[in-house]
Amino acid sequence: MEAVRKKKPFFDRILLGFGTGILFPLVVFYMYYFFKYNEIAFFEYIASLHKYSLLFKIMSLCVLSNLPLFYVFIHFKQYRGARGMVMACFIYAFAVLIYRIIS
Repeated sequence: MEAVRKKKPFFDRILLGFGTGILFPLVVFYMYYFFKYNEIAFFEYIASLHKYSLLFKIMSLCVLSNLPLFYVFIHFKQYRGARGMVMACFIYAFAVLIYRIIS
């Protein structure tokens, strides 16, 4: 007998979870800028955050926005997507770590 292969759901993919985990904090960061500091140019805003060593602190807080999406993946039993989101969070954590070591 042939083994029956179930087609995995579209949302249960590591790459989709990873992409969501990388892009969603960036969208939240931009929304924070847009609603609070839109009177200055975006790149000036980023430069001032970098100047005062706040850029990666704020980005670290934006990564917390992945938490509700992670729980949505878990609730609907999309474990591969949740795994991709965790991988994206580790990428952000390593970027913060490298930034801390270099500066």
